[in-house]
Amino acid sequence: MGTADRSGLRAGLGALAGFGVLVGGSALALTAQARSATRVIDTAALQAALADGSLVPPAVPGADRAQQRTADHLIHVRLPQGDGVWRPDGLREDDPTPDGVDALRPLSLVVLGDSTSVGYGTTSVAELPGVVLARAVAAHVRRPVRLSSLGLTGATTADLTRQLGAATAVAPDAVVILIGANDIRERIPPWRSAAQLGATVAALVAQGVPVVVGTCPDFGVIEAIPQPLRRMLSTWSHQLAAAQERSVTAAGGRAVPLGRLVSPQFAGRPELFAADHFHPSGPGYRRAMDVMVPALLDHWRPRSSSDVDGGAGPSTPQVA
Repeated sequence: MGTADRSGLRAGLGALAGFGVLVGGSALALTAQARSATRVIDTAALQAALADGSLVPPAVPGADRAQQRTADHLIHVRLPQGDGVWRPDGLREDDPTPDGVDALRPLSLVVLGDSTSVGYGTTSVAELPGVVLARAVAAHVRRPVRLSSLGLTGATTADLTRQLGAATAVAPDAVVILIGANDIRERIPPWRSAAQLGATVAALVAQGVPVVVGTCPDFGVIEAIPQPLRRMLSTWSHQLAAAQERSVTAAGGRAVPLGRLVSPQFAGRPELFAADHFHPSGPGYRRAMDVMVPALLDHWRPRSSSDVDGGAGPSTPQVA
């Protein structure tokens, strides 16, 4: 599946519910905090989506209140759509033109993961994390890049098995993975999530596909989550990020520690968060992608023009 409209908005926003069971005698208090924070985040996101027209309401003509409430669980948000071919000049087109550098076969960049991989919280195509990456690569290597965003809002690491099949089908030249927050929501042990991530990376590397993974961000900078729940989630997110980094490295991928490199920049910076106060905003995603671009570009190096469709042409890059 691509970045087409996704159902399960509440699954993506309700990432805090149920954490109280993790801490002995504080269970009831933490559960109450989690539910309260979830309501705040959920309400803010719904209001923002209604305001900017991105909410797709499943109105049921003639339905009674109970029927409409059931339909409300199917609401989904219309995300900006950034898939396609991005040229070195930063513009997008369905197919590259047959002259100059655009005569080169587009490099295939695939982005897998959860709501952060598809840019939940953005309001324009230019803000999408995949688009930021595709434009940066295309400009650097002077070659068009075909972006395929195959992540899913609400996905846990276990969903990467399905996403891997979809990625393989488009023959990627490189894969970027952003995953982890929903594993914390589901209280999946960090070692298990990391092992699943490592298996996905290993499968891609075995096919000669370079992989860059943005590890789990630090939940401690999300002020919408009250204390002491926030401290607990911060500890868990650090543990998951460390486990992810070890597994990705062991599998032959490249891990970018977003929790260390980017999350501190979010502290006290509400403009870097989306209207739900949980996901990044466009500028927030830009901060994260800026630290991932160098790792992604490390996988490309110059080579001869043998890969140019039709023969001779300028020197072009390849995936290392």
